Amino acid sequence: MTMVYSIALLGLLGLAAGTFLAFAAEKFAVKADPREKIIEACLPGINCGACGFPGCSGLAKSIAKGDVDFELCLPGKRSGAPEKVKLIVNMDQSRIDDAWEKSGENPERAMEILLESSGSPKAQPKKPSKPTRDEVLHYEGELKTDDRARLIFNILPKIDCGVCGSPGCAAFALEVASKNKTADKCVPGKRKDVEKLTSKILEMSETDIKKVFAEANNDTENIREIIDRRF
Repeated sequence: MTMVYSIALLGLLGLAAGTFLAFAAEKFAVKADPREKIIEACLPGINCGACGFPGCSGLAKSIAKGDVDFELCLPGKRSGAPEKVKLIVNMDQSRIDDAWEKSGENPERAMEILLESSGSPKAQPKKPSKPTRDEVLHYEGELKTDDRARLIFNILPKIDCGVCGSPGCAAFALEVASKNKTADKCVPGKRKDVEKLTSKILEMSETDIKKVFAEANNDTENIREIIDRRF
């Protein structure tokens, strides 16, 4: 009987300790700043990497900490993201927390509440439409019959972000090669001299294009170097 009482006592002590720890964890927990999530909601959400971070969440985190400039999001500049981010960054913490609570911890709704209360446009930046896998494969297949477009494709970021309005980088390369679009539409490529390299490719002869492929052995970095050095 003594053993039963001992087990029961230990069980009660364990329950009491667990209840106390749960209460303490909730009472003394450091609440995460929702500013980071709200900033991310202001960004296009395409994870193109043009900012130097592996995705929009990484950029949002650094902006919230004050480590980087909110102007780093190049695709977002076309949809007013920098202005929205600046507003969130400079907003009082009390207003951030209040909007976060009212939104039910929904980043996009919290963003709308904050922008609306400040008199700014509340609409979320329009997110570019990424192509389907079938679309990507279709246009990559078409590159086989167009060496100039294939060469342009090789100097593009190849992230299929959709910012240019085309269904993927292969489709964009085909449109640029046929002069239906200009290379400056590739926003993530601005940091990789895509516009300058593309202008050189458009002036190259078919013979020169074949020579580049032959010498570079289809290595993208070699292609960039050859075009930049020789043309």
